[in-house]
Amino acid sequence: MKRNAFRIAPKQAAAALLARRELILRTAGMLTLTGFAGGRPQRALAQSSSTAIATPQQTEGPYWVDERLNRQDLLVDPTDNTVQSGLPLVLIVTVSQRANGAVAPLSGAYVDIWHCNAQGVYSDEQVQGSLGKKFLRGYQATDDNGAVRFLTIYPGWYSGRAVHIHSRVRLFSGDQTTTNFTTQFFFDDAITDQVFQGAAYNQRRSRDTLNTSDSIYNTADCVTGSPNGAETMLQLSADSAHAVGRFDIVLDLTSSSGCAVGNPGPAGTGAPPGGSPPPGGGPGGR
Repeated sequence: MKRNAFRIAPKQAAAALLARRELILRTAGMLTLTGFAGGRPQRALAQSSSTAIATPQQTEGPYWVDERLNRQDLLVDPTDNTVQSGLPLVLIVTVSQRANGAVAPLSGAYVDIWHCNAQGVYSDEQVQGSLGKKFLRGYQATDDNGAVRFLTIYPGWYSGRAVHIHSRVRLFSGDQTTTNFTTQFFFDDAITDQVFQGAAYNQRRSRDTLNTSDSIYNTADCVTGSPNGAETMLQLSADSAHAVGRFDIVLDLTSSSGCAVGNPGPAGTGAPPGGSPPPGGGPGGR
């Protein structure tokens, strides 16, 4: 028997990969957020009550690029159709507004996600040799429940930083940017240790920065005094095929405090990414 007798044709392989990604997205909601392989479950920062804490604003970092890619599936690079390797991660983000003692879902908010791949590389960065690539970047507009959902991978690491995902929330009024909020989501180090045993991650040396030594994670929330990163830890669950992460962003749009925590950031000009979402590319787009 020839060695490649069971080799799948390219079209069949592409169809199988697409079917697997769609299956992951369909079944993600069936996993309860109760922890990962014995790891501690993480509490949700946002709550549907007046006691919800505004999400800390954190730096956007040096690798933000406004790609304006309205899509749910971040695994595929649209420039060459390559697919990023790593543990698939369904990331569910909800955005709520706190005002007048109440918290309510915020629909129509543009939520961007970007992070490094399993090898610690961001796309579209000349310094990292990825200029023109578009992997692991994209945005969605929140639905009536204030929710968006992305399919990505569990991030890798790079020197000086703990494992994290960047997020930006923008609100627009016509061509005016009324809210421009950035934060970062962090991962339980014990869970990361397990994930990094996988083939996509274990060819590198051990990471050099944990949450406890990450300067951004440990910057104090000037309202609560707690480390910002402890308040933006993802809730995680998993099976053998993929993980599900969730975070509830709470914005206090009425605050005039100069404190970075919960401050939606400066307004500015600029239309929503791509203007209105393209046909078929709304909250359920790929």
